[in-house]
Amino acid sequence: MASRKRPVNIGLIGAGRIGSFHAETVARRLVDANLVAIADPAPGAAARLAAQLDVDHAYTDVAQLLAQPELDAVIIATPARFHTNLVVQAAEAGKAVFCEKPMALTLEEADRAIAAARAAEVPLQVGFNRRWDQAFAEGHAAVEAGKIGAPQLLRSLTRDPGPFGGDPERIPLGTIFYETLIHDFDTLLWLNAGTRAVEVYAAADALVRPDAKEKGFLDTAVVTIRFDNGSIAVAEANFSALYGYDIRGEVFGPGGMVTMGDVRRSSMTLFDGIGVSQDTWRRDTDHFVAGYTAQLASFVNAVREREAVAGPGGEDARRALAIALACIESVAKKAPVALK
Repeated sequence: MASRKRPVNIGLIGAGRIGSFHAETVARRLVDANLVAIADPAPGAAARLAAQLDVDHAYTDVAQLLAQPELDAVIIATPARFHTNLVVQAAEAGKAVFCEKPMALTLEEADRAIAAARAAEVPLQVGFNRRWDQAFAEGHAAVEAGKIGAPQLLRSLTRDPGPFGGDPERIPLGTIFYETLIHDFDTLLWLNAGTRAVEVYAAADALVRPDAKEKGFLDTAVVTIRFDNGSIAVAEANFSALYGYDIRGEVFGPGGMVTMGDVRRSSMTLFDGIGVSQDTWRRDTDHFVAGYTAQLASFVNAVREREAVAGPGGEDARRALAIALACIESVAKKAPVALK
C-alpha cells in the first residue's frame, strides 16, 4: 500500500475507450496519483496509450503489471466478462482495486470478487460514476436530509446518444441490463437507502434494431422495482436518443420531489432566425467528466490514507447485479421475479 508521503502508483488494465479516459484522468487530472503501467492483451494497445501519456511500462500480460513492486492499485477497464478474474488476481497480488461496472456477471462471481478483496484486505471500489455527479450527489443529500420525506416513487433513465451505430452481433446479450441499466439500478438503490429490492418486472425489445431481435438483441427496456418498504421505482433505457445523452433521476415523497440530471449542456439558449435551441450532451466522458474524476480521486484518497472506500463497493455492485439478473429472468418469463 502507498505511504501517505507519496502519490499512489496506479496501473491500468484495459486500454479501450473508457480505460483510456481513466488513464488520462490519473495522468493529467489527479495530483496524488501516478499512472505507472498499462496492460492490454491487444498487440500495441497498451504501448500506444503509454506513449500518449508518457507512461514508462506497457504490457500485454497483466501478471507482469501486477508484479511491479511499486504498484499500489489498479483500474480494471476490460470487457465485463474479464472483471471478476482480474479483481481476484489483483487482490491476491495485494493491489487496491477500482473496477468498472459490472464487477461480475453472476452472483457467484460477485461473491468471489468480494471475498478476494476482503481476504487480501485491499480496497475495492466499483465505477458507478453517477454517485459523484454534482446534481445526483446533491439530490441524494436532499433525500438523506429528509427534505421530501421517505421516498415513495423513484425514477432513473439512461438514453444513449443516437443514432445507434453499434453492431448488435458484437454486443453481448443482456448488455442493456448488465452494462447500461446497472447504473440506474445502483442509483435507485443509493437514493432509496436502507431499503431492499424485493420484486422486479422488466419489459424489453429491439425497437432501435428490430432486425436483430431474433438473435436476442435488446435495445429498449423498462423495469419496475418494488422495495420492502412499499416504494416503487422505474428504470428505463434506450440505445438511441437522437437529441443527446439523456441521464436523469427523480425521487418523489410526501414532502416534495427531487430531480437530477439534464440533457442540456448548460443554461445557454440560442434565439435566432430558425427558432430557439440549446446544445445537448453527446458523450458520457463529457457529461460526467467531473464525476469520473471525483470517483477516482476518492479511490486514490482511500488507498493513500489506508481507509475504506467512500464510494460504491463490492456489496453495492452485487445488489445492482441481482436486479440486472432478475430483469433477464423476468424478460424470459414475461412475469415478475422475486429477489431473494
